[in-house]
Amino acid sequence: MARYKRNGDSSEAVYDAAKNWRNTCLLANGAVFIADLQLWTAELFDELDERFVQNLDMGEGDFLERLEVQLSDGSPRCKQLMAELYWLLLLFASRISKSKKRRDVSLIWSWSGEELPESSAMLSDAILGGIGNTGTAFNTHRWRELVFAINAMREFKSKSPEEKQRLSSSPWDFALWLSSVKDGEKRQFRHILTHLIFPDDFERTSTVRDKHAILEAFGDAPPKDVRNLDLVEIDKSLKDLRRGLEEERGSPIDFYEEGLIEQWRHSPGDDLPPGDDLPSLNFASRSLNTILYGPPGTGKTYETARRAVLICDGGDASAKREDVMKRYGELCQERRIEFVTFHQSYSYEEFIEGLRPETGNEDGDPEAVQSAGFRLVARPGVLKRIAERARQRPAGANKQADYTDKQIFKVSLGRAWYPEDEDIRTEAYEKGLVSLGYGGKIDWSDPKFDTHSAIYERWRQEPGEEEATSHNPNIKMLNQLRNNMRPGDIVIASKGTKRVHAVGVVTGQYWFDSSAWHPHRRDVEWRWQTDDENGIEVEDIHTGNFVSQTIHQLSHEKINWPNLLAYLEPVTTDAPHPPHVLIIDEINRANISKVLGELITLLEEDKRAGAANQLTVTLPYSGDRFTLPANLHIVGTMNTADRSIALLDTALRRRFRFEELPPKPEVLSEIVVEDIDLGSVLEAINKRLEWYLGADHLIGHGYFTHVKSLKQLDEVMASKIIPLLREYFHEDLGRVRAILGGGSAFLRREPIPAPPGVDDAYDDQRYRYVDRYLERGQYGRNAYDNLIGSVQLQTG
Repeated sequence: MARYKRNGDSSEAVYDAAKNWRNTCLLANGAVFIADLQLWTAELFDELDERFVQNLDMGEGDFLERLEVQLSDGSPRCKQLMAELYWLLLLFASRISKSKKRRDVSLIWSWSGEELPESSAMLSDAILGGIGNTGTAFNTHRWRELVFAINAMREFKSKSPEEKQRLSSSPWDFALWLSSVKDGEKRQFRHILTHLIFPDDFERTSTVRDKHAILEAFGDAPPKDVRNLDLVEIDKSLKDLRRGLEEERGSPIDFYEEGLIEQWRHSPGDDLPPGDDLPSLNFASRSLNTILYGPPGTGKTYETARRAVLICDGGDASAKREDVMKRYGELCQERRIEFVTFHQSYSYEEFIEGLRPETGNEDGDPEAVQSAGFRLVARPGVLKRIAERARQRPAGANKQADYTDKQIFKVSLGRAWYPEDEDIRTEAYEKGLVSLGYGGKIDWSDPKFDTHSAIYERWRQEPGEEEATSHNPNIKMLNQLRNNMRPGDIVIASKGTKRVHAVGVVTGQYWFDSSAWHPHRRDVEWRWQTDDENGIEVEDIHTGNFVSQTIHQLSHEKINWPNLLAYLEPVTTDAPHPPHVLIIDEINRANISKVLGELITLLEEDKRAGAANQLTVTLPYSGDRFTLPANLHIVGTMNTADRSIALLDTALRRRFRFEELPPKPEVLSEIVVEDIDLGSVLEAINKRLEWYLGADHLIGHGYFTHVKSLKQLDEVMASKIIPLLREYFHEDLGRVRAILGGGSAFLRREPIPAPPGVDDAYDDQRYRYVDRYLERGQYGRNAYDNLIGSVQLQTG
């Protein structure tokens, strides 16, 4: 059964509380906290709909402050019902502290004019301990869950007593009905409530994402089929899956226990549909680290682009090349794909992080020494940048959102590098606002300050400010906050000039708090906040660094809109972070030990963030704690003509899945130029190369795929194939000539006469080789006939 059991009886207390609620409140009209009180009535839910659901945009401050305003005209019983509904909403959550649950529920109840005794049995530690994780989105979008809960309760209360009894007694009928309520397929409360009422039938998970992942990992259905199931079909499949696994193991299981969770909690994009020309893609994509290897010209570079698009988007693996490359370009612009080429001098400092010389002082950094020279600052390399981005970026973006008529402001919440200003940032994020210290202790709310000139004149009346100019920050910054900023505008909270900590939308007018250190304020709905000290790079959403002004209006032309929209308008609130891909071209050309250093261990999938054996290292230059996220895929390419796999660093070989991309003459089977079969040309060359040098030194079909005429074929042979063969054989043109058939069709051999006075010891015959293309401007059809025919004679 899916019912959660842990040491002690606290989980059973939660289920008992849910059962009591079902009988007392759902089926009847009673109350959770006070016996004989009638709260869960259709009439009171209609009032909640009027006060809350139909009134979502009213109020200022944080969620509970806005909620209090929304319910201010409501009846005392309406407010008490909201307190009990809020209790039910939080009943499942285990990562919200018991004290906070108790405090918030009691606060909402107090708005009714009555106090809720904290000794109430339904507010005990055992009941408020919770049984599962709801995640960040459940907290930041709690109003959406409340709207869904109210809509569901109104619809349920409108049903006949017989229908209520039928639904509450049948898990699948109840789940089907609940999913049909508006937004039922999107809300976590749908999954929470079905488990609370029917814990033996529904899994203890609050997201459809986890349900998909469990079915895909342990079930037999392909991922595409799983994702086409409706919610009830998913829940039934999970129950059947659980029954089978428990019978097989002979004991109850919990999908979130150690040993099981690692088997299904993969990174996003793991299960991708295979393409017709890459049957192993579905299996290969399960590896976060892949190296595509093969000789030159086998399409490794294009395949990395195609693979990256499939990892990021899924979709059609057989899409046209132009469509793949178009989408690849878009993903690069969104910075979900990074491309880097390794070379012999590539270093740790470029790939992970290193010290960079910089001049000036960044936004008051106390560690920066102003001088005419420079300072060394730890800056991230390509791997650290994309790892940070993969860990922070929300899933998807609402591409229908239109902010073309909105202004964008960069704001500094206190001084970036001063710990004593941390309270300013904490207050801003917790209460949903931006605050400004400039402007003194003057309340500028009066409409007479609606213009810059009015603020200018008033500020010059302050003692010592008689000579203040319009550029004085007390005037300029206050005018930006008070007059230029408008509800609906975008605010980007920065740390210094190079990092972003939060993105939000202005929701209210200027207001003044005389008791605050930074008293000048506007309310903001923070759509995204960083979960660490670093945030994201400014360049992820804006071209160039920010300026150091406290409030600065940004140009639309400098905004990377696909990226900014991802933080402003995520499509779903509970989806995992989207996959990111780092492509490393020519991965075998660098000194891997030098480039990766201690981070080579972090590449292992079970050492990634959130994995069973997660490892974190301290970076030497910045001192940051660093781990690789599970949604970062690394795809490398390796040219076997440069170095055999056998010669690769052993530690690297253990941590990557290797996929060979060999030459495919069959790709050229339908390309015939003046009766010359290009597939046969490729096979003829490669058969000789394999005999002389081995399979690592072949040539790929990619050199010939765009050939449409004999002239183009000659150009490819002269400018691409023969120079490559000369490199393979270290300018031994006799061997190159042998590879090309041995005759003079491509390379004409002529003896070099010995110069006068040469010692008899050097009397051996020597030759020069003349490229017939340089000599005549073509090779001609007979050259290819001879090349193909000579191999056929040898193998005939």
